Amino acid sequence: MKIRYFVILVLFSQIFCTKDKDNSQELLATAVIADLVTSPFTRITPKPGTFTTQVDHGATPYTYTATFDPKCSGTEGNVNFYFFRKTVAANNKKLLINFMGGGACWDNANCFGSNTVTYFNQLNVIPDFALDLIFKGVIDQSVAENPFRDYDIIFVPYCTGDLHIGSKDKTYTSGTIKHHGYDNVISVLKFIQNSYPQLDRVFVTGQSAGGYGAILNYPIIRETVTTIDSGAQVRMLSDASNAVVPTAAYALSNPAFFPLLESSWGVETNGIGSGTGFSSSNLPIWVNGISANYTTGSSPSINDFFKKVATEYPGDVLGQYTALFDGNQRFFYHTMGQINKINNSALTYSNATTSDPYQAGKSYSVIYGDSDGSSVPDGSSSSSNDYTTCDWSKQAVSKMKDSATKTNYRYYIGPGDIHTITTYNDMYSLNSGGVNFATWLNTLANGVSPPANVQCNDSSGSCVNTNLFNSTINGNLGKATSDESYSLNPKQDIYTTCGGAAGIGL
Repeated sequence: MKIRYFVILVLFSQIFCTKDKDNSQELLATAVIADLVTSPFTRITPKPGTFTTQVDHGATPYTYTATFDPKCSGTEGNVNFYFFRKTVAANNKKLLINFMGGGACWDNANCFGSNTVTYFNQLNVIPDFALDLIFKGVIDQSVAENPFRDYDIIFVPYCTGDLHIGSKDKTYTSGTIKHHGYDNVISVLKFIQNSYPQLDRVFVTGQSAGGYGAILNYPIIRETVTTIDSGAQVRMLSDASNAVVPTAAYALSNPAFFPLLESSWGVETNGIGSGTGFSSSNLPIWVNGISANYTTGSSPSINDFFKKVATEYPGDVLGQYTALFDGNQRFFYHTMGQINKINNSALTYSNATTSDPYQAGKSYSVIYGDSDGSSVPDGSSSSSNDYTTCDWSKQAVSKMKDSATKTNYRYYIGPGDIHTITTYNDMYSLNSGGVNFATWLNTLANGVSPPANVQCNDSSGSCVNTNLFNSTINGNLGKATSDESYSLNPKQDIYTTCGGAAGIGL
C-alpha cells in the first residue's frame, strides 16, 4: 500500500471508526500526541465581521461588501472554522491559497445517516499537526521541484459540505447543516487584506471540493488581490473538480444539480455579497454572463463558468487537472443519480452496507457503492447521461476541451483512476503524454506563457497503466479497471471497456 494512503487510513479511520461510541480515550491520546508534535502552520480562528474590497470590472467600479459568519456544519466534531498559515519569509509577496477537499452534501440522503454521509465533517477532531503530516505535493516545501517552494501558504480547511460557496443554514428532514463555506472564504480574504500589504504572485488551487472552491471563488480572490496590489499576477488550478453532474436532459423529473447550489446552499438569494446592482449573492456578478440567477437559470456548468472567468480575466492563466478515470468523481456522479432515484421514489434509502466482492474485509454503502468508483457501472462507448464510468470520462474530456477554446485556459488529463494529485508527492513523478505534471504546473504558475494542454494516450496503455488506486482488482490486472470489467473473461481495463480513444474522445 502506498504510504500516503496508509497515513490517511490510520488517522481518519481512528476518527470515523470511533464516531458512534465513547471515544474519550482515543481523543485524549490524540491530544497528547498533538502536544508532542509541532507544525509549521499557525492556526487562525476568524470572528464574524464585514469585508470590503474594490471590484473594477463592469461599466462602473464599485465597493463589494460581505457580512460573514464563519463556521462549520454544526455536526458533532465539526462546529468551529479555522484556517492555517505558513510563512516562509518576512514581507513575502508570494502567496499560495489552497482549498481543502472533502466531498459535498446537498440532500437528506447524503448529509446524514450511517455510511451515507458524503462530506468531511470532523474538522475539529483532527489535530493541527495532521495538516503537515497528510498534505504534501504543493504544500511540501522541502521538495526542490515544488513550484511554490518560496510562497507563503494559506490552507483553507473544508467542513461545510458546500464546495466552499454556501451561506445558508439548511434544515433537512434529519437536522440542520450550516453550509457557510463562502463565509469562511471571505473571512480568509479579510485576513489576507490585513496581513499582506503587497503581493506579487498569488496562486489559487484546491483539490476535489476544494477545486470547485478555487474556481468558484477565483473572481473574488482575484479582485481582492488586485485591490491590494494592482500589479499582482494571479493564476489558478482546479484539481479533480470536473462537475460532470445531472442536467435537465436526464429522464427523472427535476434532476438538475446546479439549482441545488441555491436551494441547499444559498449561493444566490441567501448569499452574503453585495455590490452595485445586486445584493445577497455569493456569485461574481461582475463577470460577464454570471447573472444573479446563474445556478437556477440558463445552462450553468463548471466549464461554462471557467470560460466566462477566463474571458473576464484574459491576462490570467486558469488550469484544470483530472485523471482520466478518477474513481471518486465517478462515485459522486453515480451517487447523484442514486439520490435522484430516491427523491423520485424509484429507490429506497438505506443505511445498509454490502461487502466488496474483490477485497476481503471491505464494505461500502449498498446504494452509493465504493468511493473509489470500482462499483460504478461501466457503461460503454455509447453511454450518455447514465451515471456510468464511461459517460463520466467522456463528459470530463469533452468539457475540458470545450473550456480550452479559451486561450488562457489549460488542462492536464492524467492516466489512471487516482483522485486528485496536488497534495501528494506523486505529483513530482506523474507523467502524461510525455509531460511531467510538476513541470507543467510550474509553467502554469510561474511561466511567461501558459503550457500546452496535456492528455494521456493509448500508446502502450498509458491511460491505464499508472496512477492507480491501490485495490485488489487494479493490482491483479496491473491496469485501471472496475468490478464489472474485472469480472469479464478475459478481464479487461476500463479504457478498453469504454471504447478506447474513440469512446472517450481523446
